[in-house]
Amino acid sequence: MRYVEAALRPERGYFHPFDELLRAEPDVREEAIHQMNLLDDGTAVTLSEYSGSRERVEEVLDEHYDHAIAYQTSTVGDNTLMYAHIEPSDLVQSLLQIPREHGVVIDWPMTFGEDGALNVTIVGEEDAIREVMPAVPDDVRFNVARTGTYRPASERLFAQLTERQQEILRIAVRMGYYEEPRRVTYQDIASELDCTATTVGEHLRKVESTVLREITP
Repeated sequence: MRYVEAALRPERGYFHPFDELLRAEPDVREEAIHQMNLLDDGTAVTLSEYSGSRERVEEVLDEHYDHAIAYQTSTVGDNTLMYAHIEPSDLVQSLLQIPREHGVVIDWPMTFGEDGALNVTIVGEEDAIREVMPAVPDDVRFNVARTGTYRPASERLFAQLTERQQEILRIAVRMGYYEEPRRVTYQDIASELDCTATTVGEHLRKVESTVLREITP
């Protein structure tokens, strides 16, 4: 089973009129789409996440109710989750047809980058994934960032580390370096690995840098 990570960028800058409306709002930002499904009647249901004012998200929906058949919002931490039943744009409808027609699945959530691109991971057989790329509408740029054998997100992140970093991290976790309070020091880990404390520190800082870059929105 294979996967491809890609960034989708519509030439007109948005996927749906509601996206365009929210991008004009200084106090609201689209963060992620946790689920989106096309229904048999051509409408769609979506679960989306926004940072910023929940009140403003609802105000925009109320002002432009024609884009949403029904919706509900809730607050999770500092963010807003919105379940909506919508009339999808032609672009959204064509994109949602791709998994159905080519036998691939989306590894949710899809996240929005700072530039407005939608980052998506598609999973399936290699031949099916190859068919997806030419199926993307012409007015959407499909930029592949990474591809390979599919693993759950945590395993993909671990696979980005070097073998030496993986080895040191495993031992650091097993010995209790990341427990609170810490049970061991760099020197304790170094003694287990027959290397210097400086080497352990350098590798763990690189591991932490890689992990934090990947998990920080």
